[in-house]
Amino acid sequence: MNKESGSVRDLIGNYIAEQCTVIIDSEAKLRAGENVVHTTRVAVRRLRSTIRVFADLFDASEAQHLEEELVWWAGLLGQVRDLDILAQRQAALLADLPTELILGPVASTIEAELAVQRKEAADVMVEALDSERFRKLMGQINHWRSDPPFTPAADVSTDAIDPMIKSARKKARKRLSTAVAARRGGEPSVELFHRARKASKRYRYAVEAAQPVWGSKADKIVSERKDLQDLLGSHQDAIVSAAFLRELGARLGVRSGQNGFSYGVLYAREVYAGDSLLDDLKPFL
Repeated sequence: MNKESGSVRDLIGNYIAEQCTVIIDSEAKLRAGENVVHTTRVAVRRLRSTIRVFADLFDASEAQHLEEELVWWAGLLGQVRDLDILAQRQAALLADLPTELILGPVASTIEAELAVQRKEAADVMVEALDSERFRKLMGQINHWRSDPPFTPAADVSTDAIDPMIKSARKKARKRLSTAVAARRGGEPSVELFHRARKASKRYRYAVEAAQPVWGSKADKIVSERKDLQDLLGSHQDAIVSAAFLRELGARLGVRSGQNGFSYGVLYAREVYAGDSLLDDLKPFL
């Protein structure tokens, strides 16, 4: 562990400033039509995670208010990003499906359906850029970038963050174990795995913030957490994809020129993809 001199205020303050800068810079890019939704959303998540994991370091009232507004903005970004992910997943599914199983204009139908939904979500997001609520949020983020509302608890050596990160790790492990136990017992587990994924992200981002003093130890943990997030993320994406295909197939499968068969095949593939989840998770348990 490469402990360097400095305070928690400097360490966490620098990490916060990095995330705030990404969010602030994204406004002009979003207005210009650049697709920076993903990077912006990740920066928002990192900022929220920092506020939650290191809650004792900040003024509670200011932290709560910022997080509430970040939840709002992340929600609008998420509606766009989730459709991008869904579109990418549908394209991959169709590319892997034998041509003889594709009956009717499946690809063009899915593409058109998602394009309409994405435009609607993007329009709402862009419209929000001109809202008073967004202007106030940017004011808060600028404030947090230049002068985060730290409490005296931040004026200590960087060793003080270790227990906070350990707590985040413990919560992540507990949530994953709870989800796995539910899945093994045949109980509902979708929401539990979603919660486990979010807790794992918070742990990862906390370790990222500690990277300047944790060094290679942080790199190893972050790499492991990324692998777990990819696995749980793919599981969640499959669930969302299956629901989309079921709804679309049921709605369009009876129309002239459409055939619900291919949507059913794609749906079955997504459902089947989740069967290996517990085996895939073994390295992380």
